[in-house]
Amino acid sequence: MANEVLQAKIEELELELKNTKVNKRTEAAVGQLKGKIAKLKEELEAKSGGGSRGEGFAVKKEGDATVGLLGKPSVGKSTLLGKVTNKESKIGAYEFTTLDCVPGLLHFKHTNLQILDLPGIIDKAADNRGFGKKVLSVVRACDLVVLVIDARRPIEDIEMLLRETENSQIKFNQDPPNIQVRRMSHGAVNIPLNNSSDNLPNEMVAEVLKGMGYVNAEVIIHEKDATVDDVIEACYSNIVYKKAVLCINKIDLFSVEELKKIRDEIQEKYPQFELFGISAEAEVNIEKFKDFIWDQLGFMWVYLKEQRKDPDLEKPLVVHQGDTIKDVCEKIHKDLLKKFRYAKIKGRSAKFDWQRVGLEHKVEDRDIVEIYAR
Repeated sequence: MANEVLQAKIEELELELKNTKVNKRTEAAVGQLKGKIAKLKEELEAKSGGGSRGEGFAVKKEGDATVGLLGKPSVGKSTLLGKVTNKESKIGAYEFTTLDCVPGLLHFKHTNLQILDLPGIIDKAADNRGFGKKVLSVVRACDLVVLVIDARRPIEDIEMLLRETENSQIKFNQDPPNIQVRRMSHGAVNIPLNNSSDNLPNEMVAEVLKGMGYVNAEVIIHEKDATVDDVIEACYSNIVYKKAVLCINKIDLFSVEELKKIRDEIQEKYPQFELFGISAEAEVNIEKFKDFIWDQLGFMWVYLKEQRKDPDLEKPLVVHQGDTIKDVCEKIHKDLLKKFRYAKIKGRSAKFDWQRVGLEHKVEDRDIVEIYAR
């Protein structure tokens, strides 16, 4: 089916869905309609090459993490890159100044952070307007996405960026639905576990899968209060889940009272996003912004100590929140795990100073760790 025919069919089904009243009698039909639309959109995306490997700009990932600066043209991404890294992207007071993905490196708190100045995206970027697909494919590979917003039009900017990223199967600040869908060779649609059966009956789940072309499948719904959209999302193989923050630029143009009003409006509408205000041009909050990014990436330090020596407080080991002694060993040397006996730890994660722990013990920021090996 040609792209134009697919798009026309999607629009026809979306109109039918819009005109269908949702109630107990029609909910199964609505579910099947949503499933059909999702299946056609996946076909259209596959034909268009959206999100496929090799589609994006040629950027080699470097450093301890990659941070993408995503926003409309002329919101100040290039200026921000130049202020926080060693790289100056071409800057101009007109749209589409940056026509390529420009990487810079920020050495900060014993980490090397790769910051990417991405070309500005516009409405319908997910349909490949203005390098849209290339830009959004790079976003899929970032460890953190910074949505750079113009303080003069914050809600408008955020709405457009979220619309285009969602249309490219990129979800921000949310976990994937705890639903497993597995194609089978026979047996129709089997649902051995459904913790959301009160609002998502098995018959409806079967209708949704039928609309998506699943004839035989096993479905396990672990979470409560799952929706039809969650089931559809679980069937997609191309969705990525990314952490993102909002960076409001050009705050120097507003008073404190005006900024508070802007911040309150954004936080009320988008509570799932951490928010930070800067002025790249006037260099307001630039150093604090570096701290903000570092913290959002989940980094922390642990100090290593050799037996009968003081801990090395000058060169901390950079780890991530939630890392264990096993992760610490792997960062020190790949062969250390084979010789590991136990570790002693002092700090926030220890019940008492120099507690003896094993590989599964979770470390916390500023812990002192002493490894004992065979």
